[in-house]
Amino acid sequence: MMAMENRLEREMEEILGLKKERIKGSELYKVFSEVFDRTTLESLEYFRRRGKIERISGVISTGKEANVFRAVDGDGNALAVKIYRTYTTEFRRIWEYLAADPRVGYLPKDMRKLVFIWTRREFKNLQRAIKYAVRVPEPVAFRNNVLIMEFIGDELPAPRLKDVEKSFRREDFEELYSFTIRSVERLWKRGDMVHGDLSEYNILIWESPVIIDWSQATVKRNKMSISLLYRDLRNIITYFGKKGVKVEDLEEKFRELVGE
Repeated sequence: MMAMENRLEREMEEILGLKKERIKGSELYKVFSEVFDRTTLESLEYFRRRGKIERISGVISTGKEANVFRAVDGDGNALAVKIYRTYTTEFRRIWEYLAADPRVGYLPKDMRKLVFIWTRREFKNLQRAIKYAVRVPEPVAFRNNVLIMEFIGDELPAPRLKDVEKSFRREDFEELYSFTIRSVERLWKRGDMVHGDLSEYNILIWESPVIIDWSQATVKRNKMSISLLYRDLRNIITYFGKKGVKVEDLEEKFRELVGE
């Protein structure tokens, strides 16, 4: 057992680019050591052999279900790498979302395999959103519980709206409200799709706003899509209304989109 742990540690150091520096006290090492396992390491090694990931260089965000890391590919380009925990406390929620999605077929009882389906689903959601001209991180590749995406930012990750809202003027909020509502409409009307978790926490402020966290997104055929659309609209209209923006009536906007 000890030999296996030492081997995993050596592999983790190599993938992280820490083999020479041995900076085990770093935030990156601490966070990654909480989520890495054999499956994750094999997936990262798979990507490294193909030049998709040269090394992981920092922590972007941490959460109950997944952590997001900054990485560099074989050409030196920055990437975002989202690693889902293969054993998560959100089993019931993930099961319910997958079971309701008509794009997903048989659901295994093994939690790891559910997470693999969840990861693939987010990759497909990102592809679908881009197809209908919604600004999201461009998906690069996925394998098992690892999703590689475009990195949004420069030296530092682009901030979330929630983190920079105090510096915004009302005009800024008005422009961002227009962008967000247009994105919801375009997804629903043209893409037959809904984000499902849209809020000030899932909008990055960059050269143009970027909508992130697409794991809950689903298609209009999903029986949950109507309630998810309502939730997105309520979140956005409530948030921007509190910022002094002249927003649309929630019920009227909802009826307009669903055709009732």
